This record gives sequence, C-alpha cells and structure tokens, in this order.
Amino acid sequence: MQLVQRILIGDGPWAFLLEVVVRAALVYVLLLVAMRMMGKRVAAQLSITELAVILMLGAAIGVPIQVSSQGILPAAIVLFTVVALQRMSSRAGLRWRKFQVAQEGDVTMLVKDGRILLDELKTSEVSREMLASELRAANVAHLGQLRRVYLESSGSNSLVWRKHERPGLTVRPDMECSLLDAIGADGYFACWSCGATVDTENRPTEPCSACRSMRWESAVQLPQKPKVEEKTE
Repeated sequence: MQLVQRILIGDGPWAFLLEVVVRAALVYVLLLVAMRMMGKRVAAQLSITELAVILMLGAAIGVPIQVSSQGILPAAIVLFTVVALQRMSSRAGLRWRKFQVAQEGDVTMLVKDGRILLDELKTSEVSREMLASELRAANVAHLGQLRRVYLESSGSNSLVWRKHERPGLTVRPDMECSLLDAIGADGYFACWSCGATVDTENRPTEPCSACRSMRWESAVQLPQKPKVEEKTE
C-alpha cells in the first residue's frame, strides 16, 4: 500500500491532492492575467521573444503546483517579472527598429518576381522542398503567380501575388517532364533550380544566368478563365 501511495502522490499526504487543485486554479488565474497583460499578439503566432516568455512561464508554474514545500508567491513574482520584461522589450522594439531586429530577426525575401533567391534560402536554412510545400498549402501552382514571398520573423510566409500571372516554375513535386511539356506554356522554359524563366521556343542549352543550373523544364501557366459577358435585356 505504501508503494502504491508513493507511486501515485509521492511522499505527501492524500490531502495534498485537494491542495493541488487549489494551487492549479490560482496559477491558472495568474496565467490568464499575465497573458492578458502581454497583449493580443501572444494569442497569435509567437515570435522568438514571446516563445521564450511562454517557456519561462511554463517552467515557473510547474513546481508550485506539484511540490508541497513550495509556495505560489515566488511563481507569481516570476510571472509578473517576465511580463514586465516582455512589455519593456516590446516598447523598446517599437521605438528602436534595430533592437527589434536584434531580438526577433528581420524579414527575409525568398522569392522575387517569380524566381527563388537561393542564397537567401540557404541563409534562412529553408530547403526548396519546404518552400514548395508552404506554397502549395497557399494554393500556389507555379512561381509565375508570385511577385514576392517573404519569410517573416515569426517563421510564417507572406505572399504578394501578381495581378496578371506569368509562366513560371511549377511547385508540384510529382510532375514528370513529359507532363510538364504537355501543359507548359508555349515558348517559355524555367530553370529547375531557381525558377528563372526565359522566353524561347527551344529548350535552352546554356546555364541559368541566375544560378548556373543546366536543367530547364517547361514553364507552367494556368489556363485563363473565359470572361462571362453580361446579358442586357
């Protein structure tokens, strides 16, 4: 019986389980207050500093809930100290952009005018496959639809679409060369490495001027939807 009790609740008495409920409720209220004080951004996708704050909050509340010898007041002090630091850093970031960039990172351009910036991709440690996956999730069929793709400091991608799309490199990984040739835009070929597009009737034999890759495939362009004429009575 003692072995079962030690496995279930440790060395504390059974009555401590009721105290755990009270402690958890109090810490829950403290967390709600702390999260509310940090603002609405914390409820959205977290930045690096906000993620660090959440990890510190998690570390602070664990011990006072589970250990009977530890009180809740030290955890409350930790919570509000972290909140104060987060608010101070947020205000400093609003006033000094260099401070914000130093603590959270800057925006990185990954795609420019339908071409992948391979150097920026390497610096950001993002693979072409990962980028293509993100673009497919955003309903992108080919790079010619995009004017810019930015990697935000939060890790999410922001897309700037072209008003009028151009032929571009497909982002689908399962398309064979024969299928690309069948649906490709006539007279356009795209570099398989960076997506740079050239206007030529025949497949280029020279390396890509942007990345020096020798592989060229047919560029893709989505079929234009026919315009529906309005009927006048």
